[in-house]
Amino acid sequence: MYRRSFAAIALTAALLSPLAHAEGEKSLRVHWNKSSETDLATVVIGDYQESPESNYLIGATYGYQYSDTLFTLPLEMTANVGVQWFDEQGYQENGYGLTAFIKAHYRWELPWTDKQVRLGLGEGLSYVSRIPMSEVRDFAKKDGAESEKLMNYLEWTIDLPLRQFEPLHGLFGGAIEEASVGFLVWHRSSVFGLFSETGGGVNFMGFSFEAQF
Repeated sequence: MYRRSFAAIALTAALLSPLAHAEGEKSLRVHWNKSSETDLATVVIGDYQESPESNYLIGATYGYQYSDTLFTLPLEMTANVGVQWFDEQGYQENGYGLTAFIKAHYRWELPWTDKQVRLGLGEGLSYVSRIPMSEVRDFAKKDGAESEKLMNYLEWTIDLPLRQFEPLHGLFGGAIEEASVGFLVWHRSSVFGLFSETGGGVNFMGFSFEAQF
């Protein structure tokens, strides 16, 4: 247990080290996500199956772009910290969460258009004050297994930058350089038992608004 905690602290420090020297583009994102029974393999294409608990989270994330490439690949790299509030719909007391993660972004130009979408994939850690009930149930199905407060975190996003639409240019000014609306998958898992006694996890699917400055 102590070895796992030490590794988590070391990994968190590595994930957040770029934020200590933040000088590049920064972002602030707010998002709303609802728990889903959908497997991660199909959740990225929008497949949604509502969980019985119907619990949801509201979150905010601060990010810093520390590189515009990854080993010469055209991937914008960001370091991020996020906070979440979980509404457990009366199944248990509501809880809070914290995430720290590195995220890669790729700008993809849509075929036959001059418009772009921004694809993102993040990897890091998630800590919650109370394990979401939908996650508790997912683990309990496996011979009564239990999840952990500290788990692996993964997020997948697809964002639509708004500045590329001329009628929306009036929205920008001052410190805001770009804004996006998007679809976000918020995912906690044990990585096949690395963070807990067995494999398992939970998906929250929803929408986000992000401002870059």
